[in-house]
Amino acid sequence: MIQARHTPFFVRFFNWYSRRMMHAHFREIRYHNTIQTPQKPVLVIANHFSWWDGFFVVHYNNRFLKKKFHVMMLEDQLKNRSFLNKAGAFSIKKNSRSVIESLKYAGRILSHNNNLLLMFPQGQIQSQHQCQFTFEKGIETILKHSDLQPEILFIANLTEYYSHKKPSMDVYFEILDEPFQTTKRLEEKYNLFFQKCIRNQREKGIE
Repeated sequence: MIQARHTPFFVRFFNWYSRRMMHAHFREIRYHNTIQTPQKPVLVIANHFSWWDGFFVVHYNNRFLKKKFHVMMLEDQLKNRSFLNKAGAFSIKKNSRSVIESLKYAGRILSHNNNLLLMFPQGQIQSQHQCQFTFEKGIETILKHSDLQPEILFIANLTEYYSHKKPSMDVYFEILDEPFQTTKRLEEKYNLFFQKCIRNQREKGIE
């Protein structure tokens, strides 16, 4: 597997680049239910509908949480974008013997209070209109190998154009309100959260 490196120059560059890209390509970013910075490590569970998704969480982390950013990526994708390794990306290779190594490594990341780990449990990019998510296995193994019990933060990123040239971004947050039990239970809780976010979007009306 490919471990995260966090080269200071590339971390600073990626943070700057994420901020610049957000301001250049989105009309507005609106945060809903923002949270206080947890003292514990943070495991972020987010929907995965676009190339932008990692940038969204980097931007939010830099603005509010200020944790050391890590993200799990498919190994083939990380090899094609190797510079991301220097900003906190590490690899997982499905259907290989190294999967357990990657999951244990992720658990060690969540053994330090200053760390944030971003995961897309869908395992692949899906339509933003996908409202029912099926999580792949692995989260239980990660948490089993963490020395700490991290805060689990749900994020839903939703874009809208309405009558504007550039899209707006609505970012919803929610801390898991119960101790982690199983991946299936986490999947159920995230689906309830995401459906609530969709209802909030519909109730906003046309801009």
